[in-house]
Amino acid sequence: MMRLAIQYVADRGNADKERLVLRVRAHTDVGDYILIQSDFQGNGVTIATHHTYWFPYKEVTSGDLVVLYTKSGRINEKVLPDGKRVHFFFWGLDEPIWSGEDRAPVLLHAPEWISKNPIELSERPSL
Repeated sequence: MMRLAIQYVADRGNADKERLVLRVRAHTDVGDYILIQSDFQGNGVTIATHHTYWFPYKEVTSGDLVVLYTKSGRINEKVLPDGKRVHFFFWGLDEPIWSGEDRAPVLLHAPEWISKNPIELSERPSL
């Protein structure tokens, strides 16, 4: 079971308000998730990738909301009257990206990953 669920995109096409809302289904760390904007064709998404957002590490609890604004801003949170929290994140883009019906959000759970220093990639061992 994915511990985060995509709920909806609010204020599509409005650069100041456009945001993607996710619900936390079980305690998790949002830093284990990557959101991708992909093409939507027919009945599903394609392998095309337009924008990606890797959430910074932050623990969230069941019932919380995670809100990813398209615009720039500062990561923060708000406590709701019921004690749950809304965690605000910002993609840092200049233009809205969810106004078309041909783009879809794809949420990846990626708690394990590997990277390599780009300088090391240019070094080729002799075979």
